Amino acid sequence: MIYFVLSFITVIVLTLVAAQDFRERMIYSFPVLILTVMWMTYSIILYWGRMRLVVFAWAITAVLYMAYKIFHIWGDGDSDVFLLFTGIILCTFEIDNLLQFGFLICVFLAAVQIISLIAGVIEAGIKNRKLNWNSDLAVVPGFAMVLIIMIIYGITRKGSFV
Repeated sequence: MIYFVLSFITVIVLTLVAAQDFRERMIYSFPVLILTVMWMTYSIILYWGRMRLVVFAWAITAVLYMAYKIFHIWGDGDSDVFLLFTGIILCTFEIDNLLQFGFLICVFLAAVQIISLIAGVIEAGIKNRKLNWNSDLAVVPGFAMVLIIMIIYGITRKGSFV
């Protein structure tokens, strides 16, 4: 039941911040950070017997988060959604080791980037602009699409209402 309630709230917030990112190229991160804490807490509950896995997963995420912020890989709001990304991955998939965790992060981050690029091409076509290396792309809509699909998978799989 906790997964379903968190998922419902998260889908609403992701939809709103994705629309805001398309419009303004910035998001209001506070709801995303609150959701991240909620998903983090839920991941700790789910992996209670395997606490080392959760601690290392969140530590790796924190290092990547800091790297994204320090080197300005993408905007601050995008980095905040990345934190949420980790919480949802941990709670949706039954991860047994850090290799699985790293693989899932890589695959889903690649999907986020591809979807964001496609959305950027479509947006550039609608606004009659050229897309180049210096163009701003809205990354949060890519995160939103991947996370919503992930959440739908989590809700439909057996035992997701625990």
